Amino acid sequence: MSTLDLLLGLDPTKLKRPVRQVELTRLSEAAGEKVVFTIQALTLSEEEEISEICDKGGVKDPVAVRIFTLLKGVTTPDLKSPKLLERYGVATPKELLESGKLLQSGEIAHLYSQISELSGYSDNAVTELKNG
Repeated sequence: MSTLDLLLGLDPTKLKRPVRQVELTRLSEAAGEKVVFTIQALTLSEEEEISEICDKGGVKDPVAVRIFTLLKGVTTPDLKSPKLLERYGVATPKELLESGKLLQSGEIAHLYSQISELSGYSDNAVTELKNG
């Protein structure tokens, strides 16, 4: 069967955006119960939007890329929640992440890595076939 036939045989409704739950240990310890973030893969259009936002004169700001990736890829908790922003004394979701008041830089990097992996940026996302 050809690759095209295989793709045509797939049920598009079963091809869901990958989602994962990630526990943040430091926050769980502080809360006294599990603090779990739900993350999802990004679409190409979301990645393009992030790229445009983070382009500073032809140079991508890597910190901004991570922050905006989290703002698009974290579905729970709602990092844009007015109650959350008020509680942590910040005006914007970007400031919430940049300030370190909620997440530490390593936690941001870990979540970014997990979202990237869900989005297909991992060594096992594609299998290269060897000739011969």
